[in-house]
Amino acid sequence: MRQVLILSLLLMTSFISWTQKEDDNLKEYFLDAEFFLAQEQYVDALYDYMELYNGGYQDNANINYRIGICYLHIPGQKEKSIPYLLESIKNIKNDNRDSEFREARAPMDAYLYLGNAYRINNMLDKAIEAYGNYKKFLPSSDKTGLSYINNEIEACSAAKEYLSNPVEIRKTNLGEPINGNSSNLKAVISGDGNTLLYMNELPFYDAVYYSVLKDGAWTEPLNITPQIQSDGDQYVTSVSYDGTVLYLTREDNFNSDIYLSHLKDGLWQKSEPVSKNINSKYWESHASISKDGKTLYLASNHKGGFGGTDIYKSILDETDEWSVPVNLGSVINTPLNEDTPFITEDGKQLYFSSQGHRNMGGYDIYKSTLDENGQWSKPENLGYPINTTDDDLFYYPLDNGKAGYLSFYDPKGFGKEDIFKIQIITPELLQEEIAEMVKEDVEEEEVTQQVEEELPKTAEEMIESEVAEIEKTEETPVKPEEVAAEEKPEEAIPVETKPVEKIKEILLSPIYFGFDRYELTAESKAKLEQIAPLAKEIPNLSFELIGLTDAIGSASYNKLLSERRAQATRNYLLSAGIDPGRLVAVGYGETRFAAINANPDGTDNPEGREYNRRVEIEIKGEDLKKIMIKRFEIPDHLRIK
Repeated sequence: MRQVLILSLLLMTSFISWTQKEDDNLKEYFLDAEFFLAQEQYVDALYDYMELYNGGYQDNANINYRIGICYLHIPGQKEKSIPYLLESIKNIKNDNRDSEFREARAPMDAYLYLGNAYRINNMLDKAIEAYGNYKKFLPSSDKTGLSYINNEIEACSAAKEYLSNPVEIRKTNLGEPINGNSSNLKAVISGDGNTLLYMNELPFYDAVYYSVLKDGAWTEPLNITPQIQSDGDQYVTSVSYDGTVLYLTREDNFNSDIYLSHLKDGLWQKSEPVSKNINSKYWESHASISKDGKTLYLASNHKGGFGGTDIYKSILDETDEWSVPVNLGSVINTPLNEDTPFITEDGKQLYFSSQGHRNMGGYDIYKSTLDENGQWSKPENLGYPINTTDDDLFYYPLDNGKAGYLSFYDPKGFGKEDIFKIQIITPELLQEEIAEMVKEDVEEEEVTQQVEEELPKTAEEMIESEVAEIEKTEETPVKPEEVAAEEKPEEAIPVETKPVEKIKEILLSPIYFGFDRYELTAESKAKLEQIAPLAKEIPNLSFELIGLTDAIGSASYNKLLSERRAQATRNYLLSAGIDPGRLVAVGYGETRFAAINANPDGTDNPEGREYNRRVEIEIKGEDLKKIMIKRFEIPDHLRIK
């Protein structure tokens, strides 16, 4: 009996230990997911939350709530948020500790997100019901919250009207190479239409891309994030009319400021802050420059505004200093948020997004016109389908508003969000197109008439012309020197000897990373810079980038970390111009150790672990014999015996 009791205790202890280990692993997923959610990296956060969901947390309202938020922010998958948010509202309490691993209840905001999910998917009556339930949780003192939720309820009613009365538009996907399998957005273009800049959401950071129009087609976009020296925290807002000055916002968790970069000798320079009068301790989220470069329209939550983010204007004075921004007033700004203002070339039309004017839900895009007295007209909603029941931001007007660039998800598109050119079909536009077609028909008729005049008018004339040419050839005597030239033997053509190709020697050192980091250091970037010339010189080489970690951390987390290291390396090589098809990034986690992780006595060996936090570069291809690869050697005292 005593032996049975001891065995039972051992099994129970083993089970408790195993359960504790499982809980620790799941908690790591939760903490990772919380980090990604705070960084608005919804795909990464969703991966970790789903690990929890599939690990026994299907009935946890808090996890369902967070999964719903993630899906609600992923283009093309927003409808998937609804069942998770419906599950989350089954267990709601106002005082929940939603950021704690053990919390099983969802916050009252679950009703708000459920309302948003219904609205975005055009289930408008259900959205109104969910918003009404959320409103019950709001205290009467929360004026901002009540104003927002009342606005969203009214927006659902307005959306029914806009959806039943769509405006006629023509949308054109910019196609490849501009659009790809990721999100491409925030496109701006120079006045001559030849310079395009936009954002590309890469796996681990947001990159600034640059393309120019040559022979009627866009060149392969160049990642200029390294040129402007961004850490993936700078975002395109506008470009000067001549295409040589790029305006950006630089954002972190606490502040956003306006920066600019100049194009010099074909390279974009390091971005610099615009002005102390423009940038402040408040959030400057956007800037649009006028055609003459002397007026800046910006969005900011400056103190003293009408509420949330407002639109301001600043003037460049004779000393090249920007004036203190002036609020555009209550016609443009509302108690809610206004953002992404753009001024047209003629300076008379302002396009912007707003939550506060009558809309279809979230942000809608509006147009306001400047009259002769310098007053802005009441903003006009651009209507459906330019505006939707989702957030609609960053409409870049072209040709004084006759067209514009806008990014959105299209099931038939190239990626998550594509850049489209939008034209609103108006009677004026149709008249212009008809006039252009008539002009082209007249020009074509003139060319046809000219060609007909140059050709023989009848078949008989064509035959007579050919006979006359033959007779002329037969009557022409052949000169003796021409015969001699024909009989002269051909001279031997010297055979060119190709020089012996030299074997290129390359030191292929791994790319090392800091603990729990996947950002490239300056030293790592310098190592990678020798790969780009090699790839261009020998075009059939391909490169496998193998991400690895040390032994600290869970195997699942290290696997993910190793993949991020490999992808960060690939992204840098892509920015150097190497074809994506020649770069493969894989992660093997805590395997393939190059050095020891611990000393023989079991104590930690930080020096050895440094050599294990790396990306190995494997080169493959038919012309591999043209290079001699030298490998970096691990110090003897750190090698695995």
